[in-house]
Amino acid sequence: MAAGTQELELFVREALMRGQSKEAIAQALGQAGWTAEQTRGVLDAYADVGFVVPVPKPRASLSAREAFLYLVLFATLYCVAFSLGSLLFDLINRMWPDAANGYDASAAVLGPSMRWSVAALTIAFPVFAFVSAYLAREVERYPIKRLSPVRRWLTYLTLFVAASVLIGDMTVLVYNLLGGELSLRFVLKVVVVATIAGTVFGYYLRDLRREEVEGSGGRPVGRGLLIATAVVILAASAAAIVTTGGPAVQREQRLDARRVQDLTRITYVVNNYVRQHERLPPDLQTLAAQPGMNLSIVDPVDGMPYVYRAGEDLDYQLCARFVTDTASDEDNYDSDSDWLHDVGEHCFEREAVRR
Repeated sequence: MAAGTQELELFVREALMRGQSKEAIAQALGQAGWTAEQTRGVLDAYADVGFVVPVPKPRASLSAREAFLYLVLFATLYCVAFSLGSLLFDLINRMWPDAANGYDASAAVLGPSMRWSVAALTIAFPVFAFVSAYLAREVERYPIKRLSPVRRWLTYLTLFVAASVLIGDMTVLVYNLLGGELSLRFVLKVVVVATIAGTVFGYYLRDLRREEVEGSGGRPVGRGLLIATAVVILAASAAAIVTTGGPAVQREQRLDARRVQDLTRITYVVNNYVRQHERLPPDLQTLAAQPGMNLSIVDPVDGMPYVYRAGEDLDYQLCARFVTDTASDEDNYDSDSDWLHDVGEHCFEREAVRR
């Protein structure tokens, strides 16, 4: 095959040197059995300029720098597409919760997922936009760079991934439709996947067709598409921040979670103390003073001790001051939790376990 290609290249060069037109050469090669694609590939390697010998066009080459830039471009594209889809899924779960799976749609579960998605989009999208704009300027200055091998391979790989996602998305839609499980929540998720994958597939397919048919330069990603994507990302990120309460609320929730962890740890130590001494400890200082015990008995913010009150038999109270309310919004937390609380000081009734 390599020898046949070499013979074809030698023939085309010789024919051009003898003054034959490209059309006449293509016709002769077609009659000899060469395909139009093989012929065009060799003929396109020479420029249509008047000179005593055929003038070759510059050929695309692969450099480490170019490979790095395109790898970053497509890696951030995948990151943006996945993170945006994940964020929109979380928002849909939050706005249209499933009654059969309510806790999975709670703020307690969705909060970390939304934060990861917003963080990824905040970093990946600007990098994608910057690299895309930089490569666009390079292609505009040197159109031959559109024929970069790594760009072609990654573009076709992206088309394959996007097409696979679209096919899978439509398959799941039909499957659920036949099973009678179609709902607004499910339809919205299907639309999100189809829109993201379809936009990626449609743009890069059109980009390749423009390159192969027209052979002209062009921007890797259109400015309008970048602006529209940025608007969607900003809107989704703003909705996520409003839903999760923002950094200040998140910190307050983490501090209250830390207080609950401290109180939970204290209950374990109280149970262990009762097993050893057959009675409740007189105070928290006694618990913390036990050898090898690393027990937090004070508030992590103001350093005020947690309140402990020993009652009759093995009953006791643990109290702490909280800054968030989980008791009035049980749907957003585990319904079996024993640590739901109001804002302000809240006391929990507990009973020590001997065994």
